[in-house]
Amino acid sequence: MHNHEKPLAAILAETKEELKQFISTRVEIFKADVNERIGVLKRGIPLIVGGAIVLLTGWLVLTFALVALLHTALISSLYSWFWAGLIVAAAYLLAGGIAAWLGYKGLSATGMKPARTLEVLKQDQIWIQNEARGQ
Repeated sequence: MHNHEKPLAAILAETKEELKQFISTRVEIFKADVNERIGVLKRGIPLIVGGAIVLLTGWLVLTFALVALLHTALISSLYSWFWAGLIVAAAYLLAGGIAAWLGYKGLSATGMKPARTLEVLKQDQIWIQNEARGQ
């Protein structure tokens, strides 16, 4: 053994400490990603709920107005209220289906995965593979 070589116990201790720092750094990156996502949700959800309540109220009043308008436009019959309601419901179902589909597409495009953490882990994997090939 040469004088400038470290004892095996010292090398193992250094490796253990580096591994602890490595894992700790990755955990902190993950926590930061998750906390950022949670912060976005905490700010957005109350606004969405409040807006939904106001929109629902307006929607119900608008629905009644549209049904009443169609009722007066239809030939007066025993079923004119029914047909007016059915026409408005069909229009709402179509519009709602399109809106829900567009919203789903928007959410699925963004995703909630921790992108920075995954990117750092991919870089780590490449680095480890290069280090393994080098030895």
